[in-house]
Amino acid sequence: MTTSSPCNAITSALRRSDDDFTDASRHLLAALGYHSDRTLDGQTGNVADFIEQFPAPHPGTASENNFAQQATFAALIFQVTSDEIEIIAHQRTESQQLL
Repeated sequence: MTTSSPCNAITSALRRSDDDFTDASRHLLAALGYHSDRTLDGQTGNVADFIEQFPAPHPGTASENNFAQQATFAALIFQVTSDEIEIIAHQRTESQQLL
């Protein structure tokens, strides 16, 4: 039995061109040691939907307009571990107690 190195796993994940962007991203993150079935609801890949779901703090800027006109796909791909979620929740609780 051969064990693949992390480098081979990453290379293999990057070569998964048959997968859509979301699946390919999940495979890459898994090769990096992250795995989660959690997803961000409402992502369609449509640029207008993305802008509506994540509005810019200062709408109408040149960069936002360029993004809207030139991008063909938009999605957030990220992984947050359970440990990181616990840290964030703990920090929020501490912040609320200080108020």
